[in-house]
Amino acid sequence: MVVGAVRKNRPLINLVIGWGLKTKEVLALVDTGFTGELKLSAKEAIDLGISSTHLKFVQLANGEKSQMYAGLAMVSMEGVENMVSALISGGMPIIGVGLLKRFGYNLNIDFKKDFLVLQKQ
Repeated sequence: MVVGAVRKNRPLINLVIGWGLKTKEVLALVDTGFTGELKLSAKEAIDLGISSTHLKFVQLANGEKSQMYAGLAMVSMEGVENMVSALISGGMPIIGVGLLKRFGYNLNIDFKKDFLVLQKQ
């Protein structure tokens, strides 16, 4: 089970991201409107040695389509590692529904008590 917090109405969790011999624990926004797996800033990608391998077409929340750089990253949660597709774009790290599915998590958010839980069935 992974426990997170809701800060300023944003559900957040800690996870470990890496590539090669480099790893980093990051605070990531859980975004159920993001159907992908992971989004990192260019700085974080560079720090971890994650390089862009291709361009990916994405549809933004406002309906516009855009291209973003993408690469591969390793994500570790509760001692389980998975290779995931990482979009490389500005802002804080974001995990999406694709990552939650890959790890087999259910998401429960209690906005009244400001916490969230990722739990496997």
